[in-house]
Amino acid sequence: MTDRLINKVALITGGASGFGAGIADCFVREGARVMIADRDASAGKAKADALTQAGHEAAFVETDVADVASVKNAVATCVEALGRMDTMVANAGIGQRPCPVEELSDDELTRQFDINVKGVIWCCKEAVSQFRVQGSGNIVATASGIALTPRPKLLAYGAAKGAVVTFCKGLALELASEGIRVNALCPAVGDTPMIAEFMGGELSDAGKAQFRDALPMGRLITPRDVGEAAVFLASDSEAGTITGAAFAVDAGRCV
Repeated sequence: MTDRLINKVALITGGASGFGAGIADCFVREGARVMIADRDASAGKAKADALTQAGHEAAFVETDVADVASVKNAVATCVEALGRMDTMVANAGIGQRPCPVEELSDDELTRQFDINVKGVIWCCKEAVSQFRVQGSGNIVATASGIALTPRPKLLAYGAAKGAVVTFCKGLALELASEGIRVNALCPAVGDTPMIAEFMGGELSDAGKAQFRDALPMGRLITPRDVGEAAVFLASDSEAGTITGAAFAVDAGRCV
């Protein structure tokens, strides 16, 4: 523990599993108190309880990021329970089963943009309101390496994550004069439950190997990899002048 986030409070959407859980683990290690926000109430409460049992301060709020009222409630609950909110980690998202463009449905496109784009925007919108009350704060949003280097047959997902990067860059400029930083994390495919969706719904060692071998460093991204990057971007002492970045955590894929 290096106390980079001591006395800080973070709201982490999608914090029950995958990259979000890794971010939560790294944040509490650095002294932060965390509010886990997730639509999976059972998994979210279990994650918060596990962190609490390990000696950290954590709580849970059931949240659907596609619903602006639910996001507003998550921020209010965080502030009420933990006193403030210093970092919004807008991490909640979904994957996409690969398909060629002619098979892309309106339902899938709507799903991608409701959760992966609007979900981030609502989180940022509510966070900014709270940060202005406090006079400080920063945002870390999880985009994807696919926003930087597109892939075929994942067009809806790529378009949504590209929108997240563009939104974060614009918001960073809008808020720069107020000292509110906004950055996007762009991880490559990770060793998380979401990888099954990118494989078409079936998890297999062969499928994981195919994704792994496509990365120059020859390994999948772990939740801790993303968590460490998020800690850095959230730390005012280390990343105090970094804003508007699309921060690749991708084992060299986007080079």
